[in-house]
Amino acid sequence: MRTVRKPLVAPVSLGVVVLAGLGAWAWWASQEPAVAVPDRVCAGALPAGPVRDLLPGHGEAYAEDYLYGSDTSVSTVWKCSLSGGGASVHFSNLLILSEEDYGHRDIARDAAEPGNTPLSWGAEKGYIEKGRVSLFVGCKGSKGSPVMLEVNVRVDKGDTDPKHPATRKKVTALAADFARFMAARVDHCASVELPDSAPVPG
Repeated sequence: MRTVRKPLVAPVSLGVVVLAGLGAWAWWASQEPAVAVPDRVCAGALPAGPVRDLLPGHGEAYAEDYLYGSDTSVSTVWKCSLSGGGASVHFSNLLILSEEDYGHRDIARDAAEPGNTPLSWGAEKGYIEKGRVSLFVGCKGSKGSPVMLEVNVRVDKGDTDPKHPATRKKVTALAADFARFMAARVDHCASVELPDSAPVPG
């Protein structure tokens, strides 16, 4: 007696439902407003190109919170936060005036913490910690004493893993751009020559 096979209705129907759901999601995403990032960010202090690469193209409107400093002068502490599309990029710098407060040994210790990635940038050092890149530039005080410029760039990407290699590479390059910008505007660091390239792991 020949067995009669029933048509595979359920899997086909399920596939139709899945495709319809994906189509609806794509349509919904396309209806979200574009994230309009201006040509310069942080009150005009920084170029926006690298920031656009780290923010989604659509979603929550662009906004920025610029806390200290300006494009022509830098205070001891400088902070700027940008957001859009459910993600955010945070910049901050700190001028460390004493080796006793935080020095090369402290950088090496923090870079060696489990989960962190040490960074080398010419003569300068830094590290990656989760979604944050920290770079340290050695400068000289008015009397020749060591001064350290710390710059940090952190990205909060919602459901996206900040440890993703592509994201890490972009954030590291952005931190280098930010460090060059800051060093040129801090009296103690203006004479420091920083590499044109991005920091490398190790």
